[in-house]
Amino acid sequence: MNNMADIILDGQKLAWHRERIEAWLKGERIAPITIDCALTRRCSYRCIYCYGQLQANDEKRMTKDVIFRFLDDAAEIGVKAISFVSDGESACSPYFYDAILRGKACGIDMAVGTSGYPLEEERLEEILPALTYLRFNISAAEPKRYAEIHGCSEKCFDKVVKIIKSSVRIKKNKGLSVCWECKWFFCRVSLIRSSPSLN
Repeated sequence: MNNMADIILDGQKLAWHRERIEAWLKGERIAPITIDCALTRRCSYRCIYCYGQLQANDEKRMTKDVIFRFLDDAAEIGVKAISFVSDGESACSPYFYDAILRGKACGIDMAVGTSGYPLEEERLEEILPALTYLRFNISAAEPKRYAEIHGCSEKCFDKVVKIIKSSVRIKKNKGLSVCWECKWFFCRVSLIRSSPSLN
C-alpha cells in the first residue's frame, strides 16, 4: 500500500496531534504518539480468555539498562505516552516501579494495565503521581469465580480489591490526577461511578 489515500485511520485522537499528521502527509519520518509494550512476558495469572495462553510465555525480562535506554530514546524522538500493557504482566518486572518513574522524569505520560495482584501496596504512593492512568483487569466480582476466570487462588481476589481500595484512597487524599478503571471482561466500568464501596 504505497498510496496514503488507501490508508484508513480512526480519527479519535489524531485531531490532537495535527503536527504529526502534517509531517506524515509530507512524507517525513515521525515517532509514534503512544507505545503499548510490556516489560516482561511473564504473568502470575492464567486467564482463560488471554491470548498469552497460546504463545510460549518464557519468563525473560528486559534489563534495567535496556528499559531506561528505551524510555530515554522514546522521549528523545517525541513519543508522548507509553502504556505498560500487552504480552505480559509488567508489574512482575523487578524494574517496574523504576521504569514508571524514569518515563515520567523523561516527560512521557505513563500508564499501566495490570491484574493488580503483583502491585506492592507500599509503593502505590510513589507511582500513582507518575501515572496518567491505571487500569485493573478484573473479570469477576466474587473470589470463586475470579479464581476460575483468572486461573489463580481465591485469595488473589481479596488482595486485588485491597490494592484497588488503597489506590482510590491515595488518589483522593493526595488529589492526584491519575485516572483508572476496572476492565471487566468485554465491559469497562469506572471504579468511582460503579463501585461506591471503593470510595
